[in-house]
Amino acid sequence: MTAATYGAFLAARDGEPDVLRRTLSRREALFERLARDPVRASAAVDRTTFLRNLARRRPAPGLDDRMLWLLATAKANQAERFAVGLAELHGRMDPDGEPVRLHVQLQELYHTRILADVCAVFGLPVRWRPPPLVPRLVIHFMVHTPETWHLPFAGCAEMVGCVVFRALRDRGVALFADEPRVATRIALLYDEILTDELGHVLHIASLLGPARLAFMHRLYRALGHRLAAQMPELGLLFGPTELRQRCAAFRTDTIAAELEDRGHADR
Repeated sequence: MTAATYGAFLAARDGEPDVLRRTLSRREALFERLARDPVRASAAVDRTTFLRNLARRRPAPGLDDRMLWLLATAKANQAERFAVGLAELHGRMDPDGEPVRLHVQLQELYHTRILADVCAVFGLPVRWRPPPLVPRLVIHFMVHTPETWHLPFAGCAEMVGCVVFRALRDRGVALFADEPRVATRIALLYDEILTDELGHVLHIASLLGPARLAFMHRLYRALGHRLAAQMPELGLLFGPTELRQRCAAFRTDTIAAELEDRGHADR
């Protein structure tokens, strides 16, 4: 994937960026369409338990899988949101800068909104908090160093994002299979994020030469499952063995084929 090819894909998929409003025109059209067809789950969710555990670094013992999944969904984009906020604080969101970078930054803001919409299906609000210490340190490194230094680390992080969002999509669809409209909306929203994350991985890979690309994959093999496990809810929901297996099985072509089959790859 060349930079020109990816830029053309982003322009077609996202539409025009508006930095002042932090919007992408075609993403806004998608949200308007979804708002005209709201989905609400009938499954009972304890709002008090959700909000109490949302404020905790580690969830309380004894939560069921549905609650763990909702908490993981609410927390899944904390690192990306923190990274975009930090980059914006340091003047890295430039309306006259490189178009691909601007689209990617705005996409991460939409991921926050998308995950909040997943929780809203269950009548739950999302309150954003900074990510744990290790992701914060990695983000500070990536924001404060030249792109040529941190691209392999960014690629590794995007690969982990693909694994996490795909896992949460699959588990959410399974947990709420008894409500087909809810399961379908979960899949659609998570696939929006997963399509973006896959594009980020492929774009970063295209910018790296053979040596740095190999380094990115070594980083992922060494750190991928550890980064995924930084969210305790994921560890409880999937267990360390499944997380490790999912990280080991990551392949861009497999995810791309899934998204194409489901009709979300080039909406």
